[in-house]
Amino acid sequence: MSHILKVENLTVKLDGRTVLEDINLSINRREIVAIVGPNGGGKTTLIKTILGLVKPFTGNVEILGTVPKEAVKTGKIGYLPQKTEIPRNFPFSALDVVLLGLIGKKIPKKEKIKLAKQYISYVGMEGCENKPYGRLSGGQQQRISIARVLVGEPEIIFLDEPSTGIDVVAQESFYDFLEKIREEKEITVVMVSHDIGVVSRFVDKVAGLNRKLHYYGHPKEFFQRHILEKLYGTDVELIVHSPECVACEHFHLDFRKEK
Repeated sequence: MSHILKVENLTVKLDGRTVLEDINLSINRREIVAIVGPNGGGKTTLIKTILGLVKPFTGNVEILGTVPKEAVKTGKIGYLPQKTEIPRNFPFSALDVVLLGLIGKKIPKKEKIKLAKQYISYVGMEGCENKPYGRLSGGQQQRISIARVLVGEPEIIFLDEPSTGIDVVAQESFYDFLEKIREEKEITVVMVSHDIGVVSRFVDKVAGLNRKLHYYGHPKEFFQRHILEKLYGTDVELIVHSPECVACEHFHLDFRKEK
């Protein structure tokens, strides 16, 4: 399986401060990868650097066989940034939002509308085309946002905290949907997430990032105390709700400060 993304010896500095240090990772086609770690650990900066939005201090990024700026021009990269609060009177319909994913595509307007409706149906939101986007539930908004990303038919998509603002049931459904698009559309998925106990059940690899890459590999091997302490610090306590812990695929984790 060939890689679709390769990061080599990447260091990023912002305002003179080292945000990422000597990052190395390779992501294969059709993999689902979660980037996890504490707030301020550089997760979003890594995504933005991969997309060419932030310039590396040292190191290289190769995506789709070329440098980020050239890869973005192909239209084969999708990006869903962190969710922001949308006012209920937001003037766009669900269809309008999905059509944003086709800006710059040189196809007739009727074809764009047809394609947008197809992807609205694909994400399970058929019949919601004309509903105000701001009045949809958090889970529904996220599906429409994913339709906007998918309508451009990317080869790889980047999702920054995609489960924020949606309930647990919707989260499970959302992660199942990511598996569906990986299989049916052959899309590679890279997501930033805080939900390490949940997301670990749905991904192929976990990247534990806190300025440095402290772990990159299978999610089951990630949940070891020495790895988590390196990533989150020694002032956290691991609370496991399932006695099988690492041996079981269905475990949940919380972190809390020790007293």
